[in-house]
Amino acid sequence: MKNTQDESQKYKKLSTLFLVLSIILAVLLVLSLIRTSTTKNDLKESFAEQEELQGELDSIMNAYNLVKEEYGELNDQLTAKDSAILAQAEEIQKLISQQSDYRRVKKKLELLQNQGKEYVRMLDSLYAANETLTIENRKIKTENTRLTEVQQKMTIVQDSLNKRIKTASQLKAYDISVKGIIMKSGGKKEEETNRSKRVQKFKVCFTLGENAITTPGNVNLYCRLSIPDGKVLALGKGDAYTFTNDGKILQYTIKTTVPYENKAKEVVMYWNLREGDTAVPGTYTAQLFTEEEYIGEATVTLK
Repeated sequence: MKNTQDESQKYKKLSTLFLVLSIILAVLLVLSLIRTSTTKNDLKESFAEQEELQGELDSIMNAYNLVKEEYGELNDQLTAKDSAILAQAEEIQKLISQQSDYRRVKKKLELLQNQGKEYVRMLDSLYAANETLTIENRKIKTENTRLTEVQQKMTIVQDSLNKRIKTASQLKAYDISVKGIIMKSGGKKEEETNRSKRVQKFKVCFTLGENAITTPGNVNLYCRLSIPDGKVLALGKGDAYTFTNDGKILQYTIKTTVPYENKAKEVVMYWNLREGDTAVPGTYTAQLFTEEEYIGEATVTLK
């Protein structure tokens, strides 16, 4: 009878122990399930956060790249700022890949977004400045074009005026004549002749016209006397018997210097035949020059 009671008590103890163990196992199982569910939820939340952060980064960088494309070459003036933004984006991408703290990444994204806004503001300022410069340059170019046109017109007017002044100031010779002369009465009296064998000298006469514009003073006058074959008579062939007119070096026959006071002046020039020389029949031409211009000519024909 005693043994039966002992076994009954032992059974009750075992049942109680089993019940306790069952409860503990059940609690552990429930905790495990809760932990597993929590972990899954945490993973889902973490994944969602990573996607959110990645989406924000991509959105910011896409907008940034669109701005860079829109402003084109202006970006070249902000290379330092651009490098800072790209470095910040690269750092954020690494943090997202490493699943770093959400709030930390969020703050860096806010900083990146602010950097992007600052970059756009700077680009706007550059664009506005460039537009102002472009407008100013256009105004300057337009003004320069206008001034160039005015200057060209003034140059044309001045050239025309200079030509008129030059033309107006040119001396002119009137009543030009060239004659063959023979001396009589012991060389005291001149007599004209058209017989070549009798000619002893040539006499060139003309009137230097009145001109109020020409600067008064001594004027060098040159006569080129050419014989029928076209040869110009001269005392010699050296530079001492030449003058420059219109950029050309010419040989002269007679040279004289006369004082000119802007009034008409009679001028006479002589060419004496050398001893033993005889004039030949034909036409002789006397061309007259100053230092600057040709002023006229005349001919005489000898028999």
